[in-house]
Amino acid sequence: MNWPLLNTIPHTPFSREEYLQRISRAQDLMRRSGIDTALATFEYNFRYFTGDMIPTPYQTTRPRFILIPSDGLPIALVPSGVDDVLRETTWITEIRTWPSPNPADEGVSVVAATLAELTGKGARIGIELGAESRPGLPGADLQRLAKIIAPRTLIDATEAVFTPLRMKKSPAEIDRIRTVCRIASEAFLALPRHLRTGMTEREACRAYELECFLRGADKIPKISSVAGRGGHRRAYTAPTDRIIAKGDVLYLDSGCHFDFYWCDFNRYFAFGSIDDDTAHAYEVAWQATEAGLSAVRPGVMARDVWRAMQNVFDRHAGGVGNTSIGRYGHSMGLWMPEPPSISAIDETVLEEGMILNIEPSLPYRSSIDGDLRLMIHEENVVVTKQGSELLTLRASRECPVITN
Repeated sequence: MNWPLLNTIPHTPFSREEYLQRISRAQDLMRRSGIDTALATFEYNFRYFTGDMIPTPYQTTRPRFILIPSDGLPIALVPSGVDDVLRETTWITEIRTWPSPNPADEGVSVVAATLAELTGKGARIGIELGAESRPGLPGADLQRLAKIIAPRTLIDATEAVFTPLRMKKSPAEIDRIRTVCRIASEAFLALPRHLRTGMTEREACRAYELECFLRGADKIPKISSVAGRGGHRRAYTAPTDRIIAKGDVLYLDSGCHFDFYWCDFNRYFAFGSIDDDTAHAYEVAWQATEAGLSAVRPGVMARDVWRAMQNVFDRHAGGVGNTSIGRYGHSMGLWMPEPPSISAIDETVLEEGMILNIEPSLPYRSSIDGDLRLMIHEENVVVTKQGSELLTLRASRECPVITN
Protein backbone atom coordinates (compact mmCIF):
# COMPACT_ATOMS: atom_id res chain seq x y z
CA MET A 1 0.00 0.00 0.00
CA ASN A 2 1.27 3.47 -0.88
CA TRP A 3 0.58 5.72 2.08
CA PRO A 4 0.17 9.46 1.50
CA LEU A 5 3.00 11.61 2.78
CA LEU A 6 2.47 12.60 6.39
CA ASN A 7 2.97 16.25 7.22
CA THR A 8 5.33 16.80 10.16
CA ILE A 9 5.20 20.26 11.67
CA PRO A 10 8.40 21.45 13.35
CA HIS A 11 8.10 23.37 16.57
CA THR A 12 10.61 25.07 18.81
CA PRO A 13 10.78 23.53 22.29
CA PHE A 14 9.82 25.72 25.23
CA SER A 15 12.84 27.67 26.38
CA ARG A 16 14.50 27.30 29.75
CA GLU A 17 13.52 30.92 30.38
CA GLU A 18 9.85 30.06 29.96
CA TYR A 19 10.09 27.27 32.52
CA LEU A 20 11.89 29.61 34.91
CA GLN A 21 9.07 32.11 34.48
CA ARG A 22 6.52 29.40 35.30
CA ILE A 23 8.39 28.50 38.48
CA SER A 24 8.76 32.17 39.46
CA ARG A 25 5.05 32.82 38.94
CA ALA A 26 4.20 29.71 40.96
CA GLN A 27 6.43 30.87 43.82
CA ASP A 28 4.78 34.29 43.78
CA LEU A 29 1.33 32.69 44.03
CA MET A 30 2.60 30.42 46.80
CA ARG A 31 3.80 33.39 48.85
CA ARG A 32 0.47 35.15 48.44
CA SER A 33 -1.36 32.05 49.69
CA GLY A 34 0.94 31.12 52.53
CA ILE A 35 2.17 27.94 50.85
CA ASP A 36 5.76 27.08 51.75
CA THR A 37 6.34 24.36 49.14
CA ALA A 38 4.25 23.06 46.24
CA LEU A 39 4.24 19.40 45.28
CA ALA A 40 2.93 18.93 41.73
CA THR A 41 1.84 15.33 41.09
CA PHE A 42 -1.00 15.66 38.54
CA GLU A 43 0.26 14.59 35.11
CA TYR A 44 -0.45 17.94 33.46
CA ASN A 45 1.10 19.99 36.24
CA PHE A 46 4.21 17.80 36.19
CA ARG A 47 4.52 18.23 32.41
CA TYR A 48 3.86 21.98 32.68
CA PHE A 49 6.80 22.55 35.02
CA THR A 50 9.26 20.02 33.63
CA GLY A 51 8.61 19.68 29.91
CA ASP A 52 8.44 15.90 30.30
CA MET A 53 8.10 14.44 26.79
CA ILE A 54 7.24 10.84 27.74
CA PRO A 55 3.97 10.15 25.89
CA THR A 56 2.79 7.14 27.90
CA PRO A 57 0.05 7.82 30.47
CA TYR A 58 1.28 8.46 33.99
CA GLN A 59 0.68 5.58 36.37
CA THR A 60 0.04 5.53 40.09
CA THR A 61 2.43 2.54 40.25
CA ARG A 62 5.19 4.88 39.09
CA PRO A 63 4.12 8.35 40.25
CA ARG A 64 6.14 11.45 39.40
CA PHE A 65 6.54 14.50 41.60
CA ILE A 66 8.02 17.96 41.08
CA LEU A 67 8.74 19.84 44.28
CA ILE A 68 8.70 23.63 43.99
CA PRO A 69 10.37 25.33 46.98
CA SER A 70 9.57 28.85 48.08
CA ASP A 71 12.81 29.99 46.42
CA GLY A 72 15.21 28.40 44.01
CA LEU A 73 14.90 25.62 41.44
CA PRO A 74 12.51 22.68 41.58
CA ILE A 75 13.46 19.09 42.41
CA ALA A 76 12.05 16.14 40.48
CA LEU A 77 11.21 13.00 42.49
CA VAL A 78 10.65 10.13 40.06
CA PRO A 79 11.05 6.35 39.74
CA SER A 80 14.42 5.08 38.57
CA GLY A 81 14.51 4.96 34.78
CA VAL A 82 12.36 8.04 34.40
CA ASP A 83 15.27 10.11 35.72
CA ASP A 84 17.39 9.25 32.66
CA VAL A 85 14.75 10.67 30.33
CA LEU A 86 14.35 13.84 32.38
CA ARG A 87 18.10 14.45 32.47
CA GLU A 88 18.41 14.02 28.71
CA THR A 89 15.32 15.87 27.54
CA THR A 90 14.28 18.48 30.12
CA TRP A 91 15.75 21.47 31.90
CA ILE A 92 15.50 19.89 35.37
CA THR A 93 18.90 19.41 37.03
CA GLU A 94 18.17 17.99 40.50
CA ILE A 95 16.45 14.61 40.40
CA ARG A 96 15.94 12.09 43.21
CA THR A 97 14.78 8.55 42.61
CA TRP A 98 13.64 5.27 44.15
CA PRO A 99 13.54 1.72 42.72
CA SER A 100 10.16 1.04 41.13
CA PRO A 101 7.66 -0.55 41.00
CA ASN A 102 7.53 -0.87 44.77
CA PRO A 103 3.92 -0.97 46.03
CA ALA A 104 5.08 -0.96 49.63
CA ASP A 105 6.82 2.39 49.19
CA GLU A 106 6.22 4.00 45.80
CA GLY A 107 8.20 7.15 46.41
CA VAL A 108 6.50 8.13 49.68
CA SER A 109 9.69 7.89 51.76
CA VAL A 110 11.73 9.85 49.22
CA VAL A 111 9.13 12.61 49.03
CA ALA A 112 8.76 12.74 52.82
CA ALA A 113 12.52 12.88 53.37
CA THR A 114 12.92 15.68 50.84
CA LEU A 115 10.15 17.70 52.45
CA ALA A 116 11.70 17.17 55.89
CA GLU A 117 15.05 18.34 54.55
CA LEU A 118 13.76 21.48 52.86
CA THR A 119 10.90 22.69 55.07
CA GLY A 120 10.28 23.49 58.70
CA LYS A 121 7.96 21.46 60.89
CA GLY A 122 5.12 23.95 60.52
CA ALA A 123 5.32 24.07 56.72
CA ARG A 124 2.21 24.11 54.55
CA ILE A 125 2.69 21.84 51.54
CA GLY A 126 0.47 22.65 48.56
CA ILE A 127 -0.80 19.73 46.46
CA GLU A 128 -3.67 19.10 44.01
CA LEU A 129 -6.75 18.50 46.15
CA GLY A 130 -9.27 20.84 44.48
CA ALA A 131 -11.68 20.91 41.58
CA GLU A 132 -10.47 20.00 38.08
CA SER A 133 -7.39 18.22 39.46
CA ARG A 134 -6.31 15.10 41.29
CA PRO A 135 -3.21 13.86 43.10
CA GLY A 136 -1.05 11.59 40.97
CA LEU A 137 -0.57 8.93 43.63
CA PRO A 138 -2.89 6.42 45.31
CA GLY A 139 -5.11 7.74 48.08
CA ALA A 140 -3.56 5.43 50.66
CA ASP A 141 -0.08 6.71 49.77
CA LEU A 142 -1.32 10.29 50.08
CA GLN A 143 -2.61 9.50 53.56
CA ARG A 144 0.71 7.85 54.48
CA LEU A 145 2.62 10.86 53.23
CA ALA A 146 0.46 13.24 55.27
CA LYS A 147 1.06 11.13 58.39
CA ILE A 148 4.83 10.87 57.92
CA ILE A 149 5.43 14.58 57.30
CA ALA A 150 3.31 15.77 60.25
CA PRO A 151 3.23 18.35 61.80
CA ARG A 152 3.73 19.69 58.27
CA THR A 153 0.35 19.77 56.54
CA LEU A 154 -0.89 19.08 53.03
CA ILE A 155 -3.25 21.75 51.75
CA ASP A 156 -4.96 22.38 48.44
CA ALA A 157 -2.92 24.45 45.98
CA THR A 158 -5.25 23.98 43.02
CA GLU A 159 -7.18 27.22 43.26
CA ALA A 160 -4.30 29.21 44.71
CA VAL A 161 -1.46 28.15 42.41
CA PHE A 162 -2.00 25.58 39.69
CA THR A 163 -5.28 26.74 38.14
CA PRO A 164 -4.49 30.47 37.82
CA LEU A 165 -0.99 29.65 36.61
CA ARG A 166 -2.05 27.34 33.79
CA MET A 167 -5.18 29.29 32.90
CA LYS A 168 -3.18 32.04 31.16
CA LYS A 169 -1.21 30.62 28.26
CA SER A 170 2.13 31.92 27.05
CA PRO A 171 2.62 32.88 23.37
CA ALA A 172 4.42 29.57 22.79
CA GLU A 173 1.51 27.62 24.31
CA ILE A 174 -1.01 29.58 22.24
CA ASP A 175 0.99 28.85 19.10
CA ARG A 176 0.69 25.11 19.76
CA ILE A 177 -3.06 25.37 20.31
CA ARG A 178 -3.41 27.54 17.20
CA THR A 179 -1.53 24.90 15.21
CA VAL A 180 -3.65 21.98 16.35
CA CYS A 181 -6.87 23.97 15.81
CA ARG A 182 -5.78 24.62 12.22
CA ILE A 183 -4.95 20.94 11.70
CA ALA A 184 -8.35 19.79 12.93
CA SER A 185 -10.20 22.55 11.04
CA GLU A 186 -8.57 21.60 7.76
CA ALA A 187 -9.32 17.93 8.43
CA PHE A 188 -13.01 18.77 8.88
CA LEU A 189 -12.98 20.70 5.60
CA ALA A 190 -11.45 17.71 3.81
CA LEU A 191 -13.79 15.16 5.38
CA PRO A 192 -16.82 15.50 3.03
CA ARG A 193 -14.94 13.88 0.15
CA HIS A 194 -14.73 10.70 2.25
CA LEU A 195 -18.32 10.68 3.49
CA ARG A 196 -21.13 8.71 1.85
CA THR A 197 -24.35 7.01 2.78
CA GLY A 198 -23.82 3.35 3.60
CA MET A 199 -20.65 3.91 5.62
CA THR A 200 -20.58 3.42 9.37
CA GLU A 201 -20.07 6.04 12.06
CA ARG A 202 -16.75 4.37 12.86
CA GLU A 203 -15.61 4.63 9.24
CA ALA A 204 -16.48 8.32 9.12
CA CYS A 205 -14.41 8.92 12.26
CA ARG A 206 -11.45 6.95 10.90
CA ALA A 207 -11.49 9.09 7.77
CA TYR A 208 -11.40 12.22 9.91
CA GLU A 209 -8.58 10.86 12.07
CA LEU A 210 -6.54 10.04 8.95
CA GLU A 211 -6.96 13.61 7.67
CA CYS A 212 -5.74 14.91 11.05
CA PHE A 213 -2.67 12.70 11.02
CA LEU A 214 -1.88 13.64 7.44
CA ARG A 215 -1.79 17.27 8.52
CA GLY A 216 0.50 16.79 11.50
CA ALA A 217 -1.60 15.84 14.53
CA ASP A 218 0.33 13.83 17.11
CA LYS A 219 -2.60 12.05 18.67
CA ILE A 220 -6.40 12.01 18.69
CA PRO A 221 -7.33 11.05 22.25
CA LYS A 222 -10.99 12.04 21.97
CA ILE A 223 -13.54 11.39 19.26
CA SER A 224 -17.29 11.39 19.82
CA SER A 225 -19.68 10.70 17.02
CA VAL A 226 -23.26 9.67 16.45
CA ALA A 227 -25.58 9.80 13.44
CA GLY A 228 -29.34 9.84 13.56
CA ARG A 229 -32.40 10.78 11.60
CA GLY A 230 -33.33 14.29 12.60
CA GLY A 231 -30.15 14.76 14.64
CA HIS A 232 -28.73 13.19 17.78
CA ARG A 233 -30.04 12.79 21.32
CA ARG A 234 -26.89 12.97 23.44
CA ALA A 235 -23.51 14.68 23.65
CA TYR A 236 -21.47 11.97 25.33
CA THR A 237 -21.11 9.16 22.87
CA ALA A 238 -18.73 7.07 20.80
CA PRO A 239 -18.80 5.94 17.16
CA THR A 240 -20.39 2.57 16.43
CA ASP A 241 -20.88 0.31 13.43
CA ARG A 242 -24.29 1.83 12.77
CA ILE A 243 -24.72 2.45 9.03
CA ILE A 244 -25.39 6.05 8.04
CA ALA A 245 -28.50 6.43 5.88
CA LYS A 246 -30.12 9.23 3.91
CA GLY A 247 -31.79 11.71 6.23
CA ASP A 248 -29.23 11.15 8.97
CA VAL A 249 -27.24 13.97 10.54
CA LEU A 250 -23.72 13.10 11.71
CA TYR A 251 -22.34 14.81 14.83
CA LEU A 252 -18.55 14.53 15.13
CA ASP A 253 -16.73 16.04 18.12
CA SER A 254 -12.98 15.60 18.32
CA GLY A 255 -9.97 16.58 20.37
CA CYS A 256 -6.50 16.42 18.83
CA HIS A 257 -2.98 16.86 20.21
CA PHE A 258 0.00 18.78 18.93
CA ASP A 259 3.01 18.66 21.26
CA PHE A 260 0.61 17.61 24.06
CA TYR A 261 -1.70 20.65 23.59
CA TRP A 262 -5.37 20.20 22.77
CA CYS A 263 -7.98 21.46 20.42
CA ASP A 264 -11.61 20.46 20.94
CA PHE A 265 -14.57 21.27 18.70
CA ASN A 266 -17.28 19.64 16.59
CA ARG A 267 -18.92 19.75 13.18
CA TYR A 268 -22.15 18.42 11.60
CA PHE A 269 -22.83 16.75 8.27
CA ALA A 270 -26.26 15.92 6.84
CA PHE A 271 -26.72 13.05 4.39
CA GLY A 272 -29.03 13.54 1.41
CA SER A 273 -30.98 16.35 3.05
CA ILE A 274 -31.55 18.02 6.38
CA ASP A 275 -34.96 18.31 8.02
CA ASP A 276 -36.37 21.73 8.87
CA ASP A 277 -36.20 21.31 12.67
CA THR A 278 -32.52 20.38 12.64
CA ALA A 279 -31.71 23.12 10.15
CA HIS A 280 -33.44 25.69 12.39
CA ALA A 281 -31.65 24.43 15.51
CA TYR A 282 -28.33 24.54 13.64
CA GLU A 283 -28.94 28.19 12.68
CA VAL A 284 -29.95 29.23 16.21
CA ALA A 285 -26.92 27.50 17.78
CA TRP A 286 -24.70 29.11 15.15
CA GLN A 287 -26.08 32.54 16.11
CA ALA A 288 -25.55 31.77 19.79
CA THR A 289 -21.95 30.87 19.04
CA GLU A 290 -21.53 34.19 17.23
CA ALA A 291 -22.88 35.99 20.30
CA GLY A 292 -20.47 34.10 22.54
CA LEU A 293 -17.50 34.87 20.32
CA SER A 294 -18.43 38.56 20.23
CA ALA A 295 -18.74 38.70 24.02
CA VAL A 296 -15.19 37.47 24.69
CA ARG A 297 -12.81 40.22 25.74
CA PRO A 298 -10.60 41.04 28.74
CA GLY A 299 -12.42 42.17 31.85
CA VAL A 300 -15.72 40.37 31.33
CA MET A 301 -16.68 37.34 33.39
CA ALA A 302 -17.15 33.84 32.05
CA ARG A 303 -20.80 34.08 33.06
CA ASP A 304 -21.20 37.17 30.84
CA VAL A 305 -20.20 35.09 27.81
CA TRP A 306 -22.73 32.45 28.89
CA ARG A 307 -25.43 35.10 29.18
CA ALA A 308 -24.76 36.40 25.65
CA MET A 309 -25.41 32.92 24.26
CA GLN A 310 -28.37 32.24 26.51
CA ASN A 311 -30.01 35.47 25.33
CA VAL A 312 -30.01 34.10 21.77
CA PHE A 313 -31.63 30.87 22.92
CA ASP A 314 -34.21 32.79 24.96
CA ARG A 315 -35.22 34.70 21.82
CA HIS A 316 -35.13 31.91 19.24
CA ALA A 317 -35.15 28.47 20.85
CA GLY A 318 -38.91 28.05 20.93
CA GLY A 319 -39.23 27.40 24.65
CA VAL A 320 -37.95 23.83 24.69
CA GLY A 321 -35.71 24.51 27.68
CA ASN A 322 -32.06 24.69 28.63
CA THR A 323 -29.47 22.05 27.96
CA SER A 324 -28.64 19.56 30.71
CA ILE A 325 -24.90 19.76 29.94
CA GLY A 326 -24.52 22.51 32.53
CA ARG A 327 -22.34 25.01 30.69
CA TYR A 328 -21.69 26.56 27.29
CA GLY A 329 -17.97 25.95 27.13
CA HIS A 330 -14.72 25.66 29.03
CA SER A 331 -10.98 26.04 28.47
CA MET A 332 -8.21 23.67 27.40
CA GLY A 333 -4.44 23.43 27.19
CA LEU A 334 -2.37 20.48 28.32
CA TRP A 335 -5.65 19.00 29.55
CA MET A 336 -9.20 19.18 28.31
CA PRO A 337 -11.37 20.53 29.76
CA GLU A 338 -9.72 23.12 31.97
CA PRO A 339 -11.21 25.99 34.00
CA PRO A 340 -12.99 28.29 33.63
CA SER A 341 -16.46 27.07 32.74
CA ILE A 342 -18.68 29.21 30.54
CA SER A 343 -21.61 28.91 32.91
CA ALA A 344 -24.19 31.05 34.66
CA ILE A 345 -22.26 30.91 37.94
CA ASP A 346 -18.59 31.16 36.90
CA GLU A 347 -17.26 34.61 37.84
CA THR A 348 -13.76 34.12 36.45
CA VAL A 349 -12.61 37.40 34.91
CA LEU A 350 -11.23 36.86 31.42
CA GLU A 351 -7.65 37.92 30.80
CA GLU A 352 -5.40 38.08 27.79
CA GLY A 353 -3.92 34.66 27.04
CA MET A 354 -6.87 32.58 28.22
CA ILE A 355 -8.21 29.90 25.88
CA LEU A 356 -11.98 29.48 25.66
CA ASN A 357 -14.08 26.80 24.01
CA ILE A 358 -17.33 28.52 23.06
CA GLU A 359 -19.84 25.65 23.10
CA PRO A 360 -23.56 26.48 23.26
CA SER A 361 -25.94 23.53 23.19
CA LEU A 362 -29.63 23.58 22.40
CA PRO A 363 -32.32 20.92 22.95
CA TYR A 364 -35.01 20.95 20.27
CA ARG A 365 -38.01 18.81 19.48
CA SER A 366 -38.00 16.91 16.20
CA SER A 367 -41.19 16.68 14.20
CA ILE A 368 -40.02 13.32 12.88
CA ASP A 369 -40.95 11.50 16.09
CA GLY A 370 -41.61 14.24 18.65
CA ASP A 371 -38.50 13.37 20.66
CA LEU A 372 -35.88 15.81 21.87
CA ARG A 373 -32.65 16.21 19.94
CA LEU A 374 -29.49 18.15 20.84
CA MET A 375 -27.61 20.73 18.76
CA ILE A 376 -24.09 21.72 19.78
CA HIS A 377 -21.70 24.20 18.18
CA GLU A 378 -18.13 24.68 19.34
CA GLU A 379 -15.26 26.98 18.40
CA ASN A 380 -11.91 27.69 20.10
CA VAL A 381 -10.64 31.21 20.79
CA VAL A 382 -7.89 32.98 22.68
CA VAL A 383 -8.52 36.18 24.63
CA THR A 384 -6.46 39.06 23.21
CA LYS A 385 -5.88 42.67 24.28
CA GLN A 386 -8.65 43.89 21.97
CA GLY A 387 -11.09 40.99 22.30
CA SER A 388 -10.45 37.50 20.96
CA GLU A 389 -8.83 35.60 18.11
CA LEU A 390 -10.70 32.69 16.54
CA LEU A 391 -8.34 29.71 16.43
CA THR A 392 -10.62 27.32 14.57
CA LEU A 393 -11.93 27.85 11.04
CA ARG A 394 -15.52 28.94 11.66
CA ALA A 395 -18.24 26.38 10.95
CA SER A 396 -20.40 27.16 7.95
CA ARG A 397 -23.67 28.93 8.72
CA GLU A 398 -25.63 26.15 7.00
CA CYS A 399 -25.05 22.51 7.74
CA PRO A 400 -23.04 20.80 4.96
CA VAL A 401 -25.09 18.23 3.04
CA ILE A 402 -23.41 15.08 1.69
CA THR A 403 -25.01 14.01 -1.58
CA ASN A 404 -22.97 10.80 -2.19
